[in-house]
Amino acid sequence: MNTLNKNAKSTLISFIFLQLVLILPMVIHSTSATNDFTSFQKPDFGNTNLVAEAIENQTVITHNMEVKIREDHSLKVTSTFVVVNNDTLPMNYFYYEINRTISSVFVYDPLGSLDFTWQVSQAIGNAINITMRFPLLEDEIYVFSISYEIVDSLYHIGNPIAYHELDYEITHKRYSKIFNLEISLPIYSSLLDADQPAYFPTPKRIYEEDSTVYIVWNYEEKDIGDVDLFVVRFVEDGLLNRKPNLLALYIILAFLGGAGIAVLVGFLFYKKRMKPAETELVSSLLTDTEQEVIIAINQDSGVSTQRRICEKTGYSKSKVSQILAKLEEKEVLTRERWGRTNKVTISNPSFKTLGQAKEEKLDTTKK
Repeated sequence: MNTLNKNAKSTLISFIFLQLVLILPMVIHSTSATNDFTSFQKPDFGNTNLVAEAIENQTVITHNMEVKIREDHSLKVTSTFVVVNNDTLPMNYFYYEINRTISSVFVYDPLGSLDFTWQVSQAIGNAINITMRFPLLEDEIYVFSISYEIVDSLYHIGNPIAYHELDYEITHKRYSKIFNLEISLPIYSSLLDADQPAYFPTPKRIYEEDSTVYIVWNYEEKDIGDVDLFVVRFVEDGLLNRKPNLLALYIILAFLGGAGIAVLVGFLFYKKRMKPAETELVSSLLTDTEQEVIIAINQDSGVSTQRRICEKTGYSKSKVSQILAKLEEKEVLTRERWGRTNKVTISNPSFKTLGQAKEEKLDTTKK
């Protein structure tokens, strides 16, 4: 029975660990995207004793640290821990030290924010005691993150070439099986390209995404007390130091505006020149008698009767009927019964202007 319980417990622990590993990247991404370090708690400068526990009995399975260098040269740091309790006693707290000047602290797990105590002293700097959401029993695994903001962390070097330098030192307070560090430069910045090295030690990977350079280091087996120093040198050679060239923008806008006006004028000129040619083409598709019938209809604004067409053209009723039938076959007009006569309507827009040019010419001659 004991063996069965032990196997069930091991299976449950493995399942929980697998779930944490799967959700860890999503938790890091969603939290870093939404929480921009509003100070949720002020530090205590008093002498209250922190509730700490033996760090030797706590193993960090994975420590992922992200250090983002902002445009104002402050640092946004997020450390995500996957820890396991090696002790028979429950693990109620997680003690963490930050030996730097920080302006805010935020602690959270996949379910939300966590309670913590933050004290500042000259001896150790910032001491943070985090209360676990629930007591962590032996061999149980837990994942949570600590976020904070560091000020006055960069050096500006002016000679022989101007650049910025970050010296980032990390002291490992617990045994860590895996430690990953990612440092990102301010947007539109690049690593120093000069005689001096741009980084130390040699990173595992360097990549660029959305105009931001990322430097990544990966390590295994970090013991208690191990100290690592990471150096990054970079220059701000992008859009942050460029003043917008408004003159060039005005020139481009003026060119586009002029081109648009030229196209519009050309189109109107082309349309005006092509209009007589279109009229001649329409006229060539009709016989003289058909044109006279169309002109008679257009004189009545495109809608007339068969009786009025006979009166205007002087043609007989049978001749007008034959002409209208041919024009209807050519889909120039339509006929419908209207009392004792037929109502005739010009249906093709191309023929509605037929006769206007002649009338305008006659009006000009009379004047």
